[in-house]
Amino acid sequence: MTPRSLILLFVLLLFSCEKDDICLEGTPGTARMIILFKDHQNPQSKKQVSDLLIVGLEQLDTLTTFSGDSIAIPLRNNFEFTQYELTLSTASPTFLSDSLRVNHTQFDTYLNRSCGYKSTFVFDNTFYYLQTQGEGWIKNIEKLRDTLSDEKSSHLAIYH
Repeated sequence: MTPRSLILLFVLLLFSCEKDDICLEGTPGTARMIILFKDHQNPQSKKQVSDLLIVGLEQLDTLTTFSGDSIAIPLRNNFEFTQYELTLSTASPTFLSDSLRVNHTQFDTYLNRSCGYKSTFVFDNTFYYLQTQGEGWIKNIEKLRDTLSDEKSSHLAIYH
């Protein structure tokens, strides 16, 4: 094969890619649930958590230790619920732990061949169960939005 034919073949291959062969970086995917942490004594104020360990139950992934007043965590798209254990370290040698189960219904939207599907979640009427044995650190939970389709605002508030 001559160098000219190789260049011609390369140009033909370059222009044969279609738009949906590549998932562009800005394409919105499945949104994560944004949790806002608030002070239970002053509900209008945000309240940071320190060294919060978030573990996905019945999942292989463990989120790292977190400090701050809000976090984005994924929901499971292969079940009708997602369950996390939220463990807060304290000054004492004991840890405070709460197990939170979020119930949701999932709707998938086909984006294109390379990006696949995007999931939108709708929280059920009884959208959570706080499954804590003993004294936990979560005082109340409030649903801020019914639908999880983007990460532009908070979906859930945890008062502690």
